[in-house]
Formats: sequence, structure tokens, C-alpha cells
Amino acid sequence: MSAAEAAAALGVPLDYVSGSPGNELLAAARPNPVYFARDARLFLQFRGGRLSGWKGDWGRNWMWQ
Repeated sequence: MSAAEAAAALGVPLDYVSGSPGNELLAAARPNPVYFARDARLFLQFRGGRLSGWKGDWGRNWMWQ
């Protein structure tokens, strides 16, 4: 899956975070389905122009407040 296909599947634009062209880390802002007070970001790792992995970012750890 390419970055354009991933953006279309998620329905949001992808923001550049780091990396060289074709080997980039991009982030998609998505509404957080669990904690409605904040948004979650989904980080997508691309290698060779193809999606190779992803990781969700839930923000600050709310359990240790």
C-alpha cells in the first residue's frame, strides 16, 4: 500500500514526520474512539514507497496522573 492509498483508506491527509523520500514516517490525525477529549495519531512507516508498519499514539499516559 502506498502513502496515497493509505491516506484514501483512512480518509485523512498524512503529515510528514521524518525520513527520506520513499522511506518516510507519516502521521494521520484521527479522532480517538476511546477518549473523546483528545485526538489520537496513527504513525505510518513507509519503506521503498510501501507501507511497512504502523503504531498508534494515545498521547500522555492517563493512568499515572
